[in-house]
Amino acid sequence: MVTWRELRDNPRLKQTFDKKMDAIKAVRDFFWENGFKEAITPTALISTDQEKYFDPMPVYFHEPNGTEYRLFLATSPEIGLKKLLAAGWPKVFQMLQVFRDYEEFGNTHNPEFTMIEWYRGPGTYWEIMDDVENLYKYVAKKLGVDKLRYKGIETEIFIQWERISMKELWQKYVGVNLDDYLTTETMNALTKERGYQVSDDDTYESNFYKIFLNEIEGKLGIEKPVFVYSFPSLLASLCQSDPNDNRYVERFEFYVNGLELGNAYGELNDGKLQAEHLHENYEFRKKIGKMLYPVDEDFNQAVGESMPKAGGIAIGIDRMVMLMTGAKDINEVIFESAKDQTERYK
Repeated sequence: MVTWRELRDNPRLKQTFDKKMDAIKAVRDFFWENGFKEAITPTALISTDQEKYFDPMPVYFHEPNGTEYRLFLATSPEIGLKKLLAAGWPKVFQMLQVFRDYEEFGNTHNPEFTMIEWYRGPGTYWEIMDDVENLYKYVAKKLGVDKLRYKGIETEIFIQWERISMKELWQKYVGVNLDDYLTTETMNALTKERGYQVSDDDTYESNFYKIFLNEIEGKLGIEKPVFVYSFPSLLASLCQSDPNDNRYVERFEFYVNGLELGNAYGELNDGKLQAEHLHENYEFRKKIGKMLYPVDEDFNQAVGESMPKAGGIAIGIDRMVMLMTGAKDINEVIFESAKDQTERYK
Protein backbone atom coordinates (compact mmCIF):
# COMPACT_ATOMS: atom_id res chain seq x y z
CA MET A 1 0.00 0.00 0.00
CA VAL A 2 1.08 3.61 -0.50
CA THR A 3 2.78 5.71 2.18
CA TRP A 4 2.93 9.49 2.44
CA ARG A 5 6.61 9.44 1.45
CA GLU A 6 5.80 7.53 -1.75
CA LEU A 7 3.06 10.01 -2.56
CA ARG A 8 5.49 12.88 -1.99
CA ASP A 9 8.33 11.39 -4.04
CA ASN A 10 6.56 9.45 -6.82
CA PRO A 11 4.66 11.67 -9.30
CA ARG A 12 2.88 8.69 -10.89
CA LEU A 13 1.46 7.49 -7.58
CA LYS A 14 0.48 11.03 -6.63
CA GLN A 15 -1.40 11.37 -9.91
CA THR A 16 -3.19 8.07 -9.20
CA PHE A 17 -4.36 9.34 -5.81
CA ASP A 18 -5.43 12.64 -7.36
CA LYS A 19 -7.66 10.63 -9.70
CA LYS A 20 -8.99 8.56 -6.80
CA MET A 21 -10.04 11.73 -4.97
CA ASP A 22 -11.66 13.07 -8.15
CA ALA A 23 -13.41 9.70 -8.68
CA ILE A 24 -14.91 9.79 -5.18
CA LYS A 25 -16.38 13.23 -5.84
CA ALA A 26 -17.64 12.14 -9.27
CA VAL A 27 -19.40 9.09 -7.81
CA ARG A 28 -21.21 11.26 -5.28
CA ASP A 29 -22.11 13.82 -7.93
CA PHE A 30 -23.57 11.10 -10.15
CA PHE A 31 -25.98 9.88 -7.47
CA TRP A 32 -27.07 13.34 -6.33
CA GLU A 33 -27.65 14.37 -9.94
CA ASN A 34 -29.82 11.27 -10.44
CA GLY A 35 -32.09 11.91 -7.48
CA PHE A 36 -30.53 9.62 -4.85
CA LYS A 37 -30.22 10.63 -1.20
CA GLU A 38 -26.92 9.97 0.55
CA ALA A 39 -27.37 8.04 3.79
CA ILE A 40 -25.21 7.47 6.85
CA THR A 41 -25.97 4.14 8.51
CA PRO A 42 -24.12 2.52 11.44
CA THR A 43 -20.58 1.24 10.86
CA ALA A 44 -20.70 -0.81 14.08
CA LEU A 45 -23.52 -3.35 14.07
CA ILE A 46 -24.81 -5.94 16.50
CA SER A 47 -25.71 -8.08 13.49
CA THR A 48 -24.24 -7.95 9.99
CA ASP A 49 -25.83 -9.38 6.86
CA GLN A 50 -25.47 -13.13 7.58
CA GLU A 51 -23.46 -13.85 4.44
CA LYS A 52 -22.41 -17.49 4.58
CA TYR A 53 -18.68 -16.97 4.19
CA PHE A 54 -17.86 -13.39 5.25
CA ASP A 55 -15.78 -12.90 8.38
CA PRO A 56 -16.80 -9.67 10.14
CA MET A 57 -14.36 -7.91 12.47
CA PRO A 58 -15.53 -7.60 16.10
CA VAL A 59 -15.22 -4.29 17.91
CA TYR A 60 -15.89 -3.66 21.61
CA PHE A 61 -17.63 -0.59 23.07
CA HIS A 62 -17.54 0.24 26.81
CA GLU A 63 -19.67 2.51 28.96
CA PRO A 64 -17.94 4.50 31.73
CA ASN A 65 -19.12 1.87 34.26
CA GLY A 66 -17.34 -0.85 32.27
CA THR A 67 -20.40 -2.42 30.61
CA GLU A 68 -19.14 -4.02 27.41
CA TYR A 69 -20.89 -4.36 24.06
CA ARG A 70 -19.61 -6.56 21.24
CA LEU A 71 -20.47 -5.31 17.78
CA PHE A 72 -19.04 -5.86 14.30
CA LEU A 73 -17.61 -3.45 11.76
CA ALA A 74 -19.84 -3.28 8.70
CA THR A 75 -19.14 -5.66 5.83
CA SER A 76 -21.80 -3.71 3.89
CA PRO A 77 -24.45 -1.02 4.62
CA GLU A 78 -27.19 -3.32 3.28
CA ILE A 79 -29.27 -3.63 6.43
CA GLY A 80 -29.41 0.10 7.13
CA LEU A 81 -30.13 1.09 3.54
CA LYS A 82 -32.95 -1.43 3.17
CA LYS A 83 -34.52 -0.16 6.39
CA LEU A 84 -34.47 3.33 4.85
CA LEU A 85 -36.24 1.93 1.77
CA ALA A 86 -38.85 0.49 4.11
CA ALA A 87 -39.15 3.88 5.83
CA GLY A 88 -40.04 5.52 2.53
CA TRP A 89 -36.90 6.74 0.77
CA PRO A 90 -37.08 5.45 -2.83
CA LYS A 91 -33.44 5.98 -3.92
CA VAL A 92 -30.60 5.80 -1.40
CA PHE A 93 -26.84 5.32 -1.52
CA GLN A 94 -23.91 5.23 0.86
CA MET A 95 -20.16 5.40 0.36
CA LEU A 96 -18.14 4.10 3.29
CA GLN A 97 -15.23 2.02 4.52
CA VAL A 98 -16.18 -1.64 5.04
CA PHE A 99 -14.25 -4.43 6.72
CA ARG A 100 -13.87 -8.15 6.04
CA ASP A 101 -11.49 -10.32 8.01
CA TYR A 102 -9.29 -13.05 6.50
CA GLU A 103 -8.85 -11.13 3.23
CA GLU A 104 -5.45 -10.94 1.59
CA PHE A 105 -3.48 -7.68 1.45
CA GLY A 106 -2.86 -6.79 -2.16
CA ASN A 107 -3.70 -7.96 -5.68
CA THR A 108 -7.45 -7.17 -5.79
CA HIS A 109 -8.31 -7.48 -2.06
CA ASN A 110 -7.79 -5.65 1.21
CA PRO A 111 -9.52 -6.23 4.58
CA GLU A 112 -10.59 -2.56 4.62
CA PHE A 113 -11.88 -1.02 1.41
CA THR A 114 -14.18 1.70 0.08
CA MET A 115 -17.65 0.64 -1.04
CA ILE A 116 -20.51 2.39 -2.79
CA GLU A 117 -23.87 0.67 -2.32
CA TRP A 118 -27.22 1.86 -3.63
CA TYR A 119 -30.85 0.81 -3.96
CA ARG A 120 -33.88 1.75 -6.01
CA GLY A 121 -37.24 0.97 -4.46
CA PRO A 122 -39.42 0.49 -6.34
CA GLY A 123 -36.85 -0.64 -8.85
CA THR A 124 -35.41 -3.59 -10.74
CA TYR A 125 -32.00 -5.10 -11.18
CA TRP A 126 -32.22 -4.16 -14.86
CA GLU A 127 -32.32 -0.51 -13.77
CA ILE A 128 -29.28 -1.16 -11.58
CA MET A 129 -27.42 -2.43 -14.67
CA ASP A 130 -28.21 0.89 -16.34
CA ASP A 131 -26.97 2.74 -13.24
CA VAL A 132 -23.67 0.83 -13.24
CA GLU A 133 -22.94 1.48 -16.91
CA ASN A 134 -23.91 5.14 -16.63
CA LEU A 135 -21.88 5.58 -13.42
CA TYR A 136 -18.69 4.15 -14.92
CA LYS A 137 -19.08 6.28 -18.04
CA TYR A 138 -19.79 9.39 -15.94
CA VAL A 139 -16.71 8.89 -13.74
CA ALA A 140 -14.48 8.05 -16.72
CA LYS A 141 -15.58 11.22 -18.50
CA LYS A 142 -14.86 13.33 -15.40
CA LEU A 143 -11.39 11.75 -15.12
CA GLY A 144 -10.60 12.04 -18.82
CA VAL A 145 -10.39 8.25 -19.20
CA ASP A 146 -11.51 6.51 -22.40
CA LYS A 147 -10.42 2.92 -21.64
CA LEU A 148 -10.37 0.63 -18.61
CA ARG A 149 -6.98 -1.01 -18.04
CA TYR A 150 -6.14 -4.16 -16.07
CA LYS A 151 -3.16 -6.51 -16.39
CA GLY A 152 -2.02 -4.80 -19.56
CA ILE A 153 -5.37 -5.21 -21.33
CA GLU A 154 -7.40 -2.20 -22.42
CA THR A 155 -11.20 -2.38 -22.59
CA GLU A 156 -13.45 0.17 -24.26
CA ILE A 157 -15.88 1.89 -21.91
CA PHE A 158 -17.86 4.28 -24.11
CA ILE A 159 -19.69 1.52 -25.97
CA GLN A 160 -22.82 -0.52 -25.26
CA TRP A 161 -21.93 -2.99 -22.50
CA GLU A 162 -22.74 -6.66 -23.05
CA ARG A 163 -25.46 -8.53 -21.16
CA ILE A 164 -25.46 -12.33 -21.07
CA SER A 165 -27.21 -14.90 -18.87
CA MET A 166 -25.30 -17.38 -16.74
CA LYS A 167 -26.99 -20.18 -18.70
CA GLU A 168 -25.65 -18.79 -21.99
CA LEU A 169 -22.14 -18.57 -20.50
CA TRP A 170 -22.09 -22.21 -19.45
CA GLN A 171 -23.28 -23.28 -22.88
CA LYS A 172 -20.60 -21.15 -24.54
CA TYR A 173 -17.57 -22.00 -22.40
CA VAL A 174 -18.38 -25.32 -20.71
CA GLY A 175 -20.58 -26.81 -23.44
CA VAL A 176 -23.43 -27.84 -21.15
CA ASN A 177 -27.04 -26.81 -20.54
CA LEU A 178 -27.02 -25.37 -17.02
CA ASP A 179 -30.68 -26.41 -16.65
CA ASP A 180 -29.36 -29.97 -16.25
CA TYR A 181 -27.05 -28.98 -13.36
CA LEU A 182 -29.20 -27.13 -10.86
CA THR A 183 -28.96 -29.58 -7.95
CA THR A 184 -26.03 -30.36 -5.67
CA GLU A 185 -25.88 -33.95 -6.95
CA THR A 186 -25.80 -33.08 -10.65
CA MET A 187 -23.30 -30.22 -10.17
CA ASN A 188 -21.02 -32.44 -8.09
CA ALA A 189 -21.10 -35.08 -10.83
CA LEU A 190 -20.25 -32.53 -13.52
CA THR A 191 -17.42 -31.06 -11.44
CA LYS A 192 -15.91 -34.52 -10.92
CA GLU A 193 -16.36 -35.33 -14.61
CA ARG A 194 -14.35 -32.23 -15.53
CA GLY A 195 -11.42 -33.34 -13.40
CA TYR A 196 -11.85 -31.31 -10.21
CA GLN A 197 -11.55 -32.76 -6.73
CA VAL A 198 -14.98 -33.28 -5.17
CA SER A 199 -15.81 -34.32 -1.61
CA ASP A 200 -19.07 -35.60 -0.17
CA ASP A 201 -19.66 -32.44 1.89
CA ASP A 202 -19.11 -30.00 -1.00
CA THR A 203 -21.95 -27.54 -1.51
CA TYR A 204 -23.54 -26.68 -4.83
CA GLU A 205 -21.89 -23.28 -4.62
CA SER A 206 -18.36 -24.58 -4.04
CA ASN A 207 -18.45 -26.90 -7.04
CA PHE A 208 -20.21 -24.40 -9.27
CA TYR A 209 -17.36 -21.97 -8.68
CA LYS A 210 -14.66 -24.57 -9.24
CA ILE A 211 -15.84 -24.65 -12.84
CA PHE A 212 -16.85 -21.01 -13.18
CA LEU A 213 -13.65 -19.51 -11.78
CA ASN A 214 -11.35 -21.80 -13.74
CA GLU A 215 -13.16 -22.04 -17.07
CA ILE A 216 -15.29 -18.94 -17.46
CA GLU A 217 -14.46 -15.91 -15.30
CA GLY A 218 -11.09 -15.04 -16.84
CA LYS A 219 -12.70 -14.77 -20.29
CA LEU A 220 -15.32 -12.21 -19.28
CA GLY A 221 -15.26 -8.53 -20.18
CA ILE A 222 -12.19 -8.56 -22.44
CA GLU A 223 -13.55 -6.66 -25.44
CA LYS A 224 -16.23 -4.77 -23.52
CA PRO A 225 -17.59 -4.77 -19.95
CA VAL A 226 -20.18 -7.49 -19.42
CA PHE A 227 -23.12 -8.08 -17.10
CA VAL A 228 -23.74 -11.73 -16.22
CA TYR A 229 -27.34 -12.19 -15.03
CA SER A 230 -29.84 -14.82 -13.91
CA PHE A 231 -28.00 -17.11 -11.47
CA PRO A 232 -29.11 -20.56 -10.26
CA SER A 233 -31.34 -20.18 -7.20
CA LEU A 234 -28.90 -22.11 -4.99
CA LEU A 235 -26.36 -19.27 -5.39
CA ALA A 236 -28.37 -16.49 -3.76
CA SER A 237 -30.86 -16.55 -0.91
CA LEU A 238 -32.05 -12.92 -0.78
CA CYS A 239 -33.09 -12.46 -4.43
CA GLN A 240 -36.36 -12.34 -6.28
CA SER A 241 -37.00 -15.40 -8.44
CA ASP A 242 -36.48 -14.93 -12.16
CA PRO A 243 -40.05 -14.38 -13.47
CA ASN A 244 -39.21 -16.43 -16.58
CA ASP A 245 -37.82 -19.45 -14.70
CA ASN A 246 -38.03 -19.87 -10.92
CA ARG A 247 -35.02 -22.21 -10.92
CA TYR A 248 -33.00 -19.01 -11.37
CA VAL A 249 -32.88 -15.72 -9.46
CA GLU A 250 -32.49 -12.03 -10.25
CA ARG A 251 -28.79 -11.63 -9.58
CA PHE A 252 -26.05 -10.16 -11.74
CA GLU A 253 -22.33 -9.52 -11.53
CA PHE A 254 -20.29 -7.40 -13.91
CA TYR A 255 -16.77 -7.94 -15.20
CA VAL A 256 -13.93 -6.15 -16.94
CA ASN A 257 -10.89 -8.13 -18.11
CA GLY A 258 -11.89 -11.13 -16.00
CA LEU A 259 -12.20 -9.06 -12.81
CA GLU A 260 -15.51 -9.13 -10.93
CA LEU A 261 -16.51 -5.57 -9.95
CA GLY A 262 -19.95 -5.73 -8.36
CA ASN A 263 -22.79 -8.00 -7.26
CA ALA A 264 -26.45 -6.99 -7.64
CA TYR A 265 -29.84 -8.42 -6.70
CA GLY A 266 -33.44 -7.97 -7.53
CA GLU A 267 -33.97 -7.71 -3.78
CA LEU A 268 -36.20 -10.12 -1.89
CA ASN A 269 -39.00 -8.22 -0.13
CA ASP A 270 -40.74 -11.14 1.57
CA GLY A 271 -39.87 -10.76 5.26
CA LYS A 272 -40.90 -14.29 6.22
CA LEU A 273 -38.88 -15.91 3.45
CA GLN A 274 -35.92 -13.65 4.19
CA ALA A 275 -36.03 -14.67 7.88
CA GLU A 276 -35.98 -18.34 6.86
CA HIS A 277 -32.96 -17.77 4.63
CA LEU A 278 -31.05 -15.77 7.25
CA HIS A 279 -31.65 -18.41 9.92
CA GLU A 280 -30.50 -21.09 7.46
CA ASN A 281 -27.34 -19.07 6.83
CA TYR A 282 -26.83 -18.73 10.60
CA GLU A 283 -26.99 -22.52 10.99
CA PHE A 284 -24.61 -22.97 8.06
CA ARG A 285 -22.12 -20.56 9.64
CA LYS A 286 -22.43 -22.49 12.90
CA LYS A 287 -21.79 -25.79 11.09
CA ILE A 288 -18.59 -24.58 9.40
CA GLY A 289 -17.24 -22.80 12.47
CA LYS A 290 -17.73 -19.17 11.46
CA MET A 291 -18.18 -16.40 14.03
CA LEU A 292 -21.84 -16.09 15.03
CA TYR A 293 -24.05 -13.06 15.61
CA PRO A 294 -27.82 -12.74 15.94
CA VAL A 295 -30.23 -12.45 13.03
CA ASP A 296 -31.61 -8.90 12.90
CA GLU A 297 -35.34 -9.60 13.26
CA ASP A 298 -36.11 -5.87 13.00
CA PHE A 299 -34.56 -6.03 9.53
CA ASN A 300 -36.88 -8.89 8.59
CA GLN A 301 -39.89 -6.93 9.84
CA ALA A 302 -38.86 -3.84 7.87
CA VAL A 303 -38.49 -5.87 4.68
CA GLY A 304 -41.76 -7.71 5.20
CA GLU A 305 -43.90 -4.76 6.28
CA SER A 306 -43.00 -2.01 3.85
CA MET A 307 -39.89 -2.50 1.70
CA PRO A 308 -40.94 -2.22 -1.97
CA LYS A 309 -39.63 -4.42 -4.76
CA ALA A 310 -36.13 -3.05 -5.23
CA GLY A 311 -32.84 -3.44 -7.01
CA GLY A 312 -29.48 -2.91 -5.32
CA ILE A 313 -25.74 -3.35 -5.74
CA ALA A 314 -22.40 -2.88 -3.98
CA ILE A 315 -19.27 -1.79 -5.89
CA GLY A 316 -15.70 -1.50 -4.69
CA ILE A 317 -14.38 2.01 -5.36
CA ASP A 318 -10.74 0.87 -5.14
CA ARG A 319 -11.18 -1.61 -8.00
CA MET A 320 -12.94 1.06 -10.04
CA VAL A 321 -9.95 3.37 -9.53
CA MET A 322 -7.54 0.57 -10.46
CA LEU A 323 -9.25 0.26 -13.83
CA MET A 324 -9.51 4.00 -14.38
CA THR A 325 -5.79 4.57 -13.67
CA GLY A 326 -4.21 1.33 -14.91
CA ALA A 327 -2.77 0.62 -11.45
CA LYS A 328 -1.03 -2.76 -11.33
CA ASP A 329 -2.98 -3.85 -8.22
CA ILE A 330 -5.01 -2.53 -5.32
CA ASN A 331 -1.83 -1.69 -3.36
CA GLU A 332 -1.36 1.36 -5.57
CA VAL A 333 -4.73 2.90 -4.75
CA ILE A 334 -4.97 2.32 -0.96
CA PHE A 335 -3.26 4.65 1.51
CA GLU A 336 -1.45 3.06 4.47
CA SER A 337 -3.22 -0.25 5.07
CA ALA A 338 -3.51 -1.89 8.47
CA LYS A 339 -0.60 -4.13 7.47
CA ASP A 340 1.61 -1.14 6.64
CA GLN A 341 0.86 0.52 9.96
CA THR A 342 1.45 -2.68 11.94
CA GLU A 343 4.77 -3.46 10.31
CA ARG A 344 6.18 -0.07 11.27
CA TYR A 345 6.05 -1.11 14.92
CA LYS A 346 7.61 -4.56 14.63
